[in-house]
Amino acid sequence: MCPKCKSDESVIKRGFYRRPSDQKKVQRYRCKSCKISFSEQTFAIDYRQQKRWFNQSCFLTLCSGVSQRRTAYIFHVVPRTIARRVKKFGEICEENLAKYRKKREKVNEVQLDELESFIHTKLKPVTIPIAVEKKTRKVLAVSIGNIGAKGYLKKISLQKYGRRPSERMSALKGLVRDLQTCVAAKARIGSDKCPIYPKLIRESFPDASHYTCKGSRGAIVGLGELKKTVFDPIFTLNHTYAMFRDNLKTLSRRTWATAKRKDRLLHLLNIYAWFHNLWLDRNRAKPRLEIFDA
Repeated sequence: MCPKCKSDESVIKRGFYRRPSDQKKVQRYRCKSCKISFSEQTFAIDYRQQKRWFNQSCFLTLCSGVSQRRTAYIFHVVPRTIARRVKKFGEICEENLAKYRKKREKVNEVQLDELESFIHTKLKPVTIPIAVEKKTRKVLAVSIGNIGAKGYLKKISLQKYGRRPSERMSALKGLVRDLQTCVAAKARIGSDKCPIYPKLIRESFPDASHYTCKGSRGAIVGLGELKKTVFDPIFTLNHTYAMFRDNLKTLSRRTWATAKRKDRLLHLLNIYAWFHNLWLDRNRAKPRLEIFDA
């Protein structure tokens, strides 16, 4: 398919070329309609990359509790190279999650809640709504939005950075909008007893049943996400949150590997969400970063 005019019939082969980085033979094409030339490499994950040999290892390392700087050190590259990979991988994983939601069968039971982290400093907190399928523990959607600081940090945050508009509702609405493509109309949706969830779920899923459970004190293990209770009704969700915190260095508590930009943190969230689903799909085999075919 032509990347410009999206035509299939007017595309013809136009020889080969040797890729300089690894001497691989790559097929060239030409579109007779819009007169542009391209190759099969144009649609690949490693398009225009010189050091494509460590892409899969980089993907696994970023999802294994390793910071970006340490990843750069391990693979003997500069941190800027890893930052570019994070952006590229994040865009691919976000698109893969969207295709996955459209392709899969309708989900009958979902759990959703919010994880809190921060950008650069604790004076700039963010909320991270995540939705998980209860039966398979797969992540269905993830979002992010700025929120105001709380407690004694609120006054300091106002003095230093001014009033930051809250994006909590827009992040939650975006998450619920994504869920409409993969959640059944009469599904069971679980959450904690946050007062804004019932109205939000009722507007998007009027026929769904919404059950809530009271939040309890976090345990020492599980980075505080797992609870000190005998039975946790939303254990699937809290367990997934604990895995996010453990496997993404920027979400770990008491870490100096903090995200500096909200969009880059969202890229990391999408990367781990897709890795998490691959890990569950392939029975804990080694997941590979590939473009998902819807």
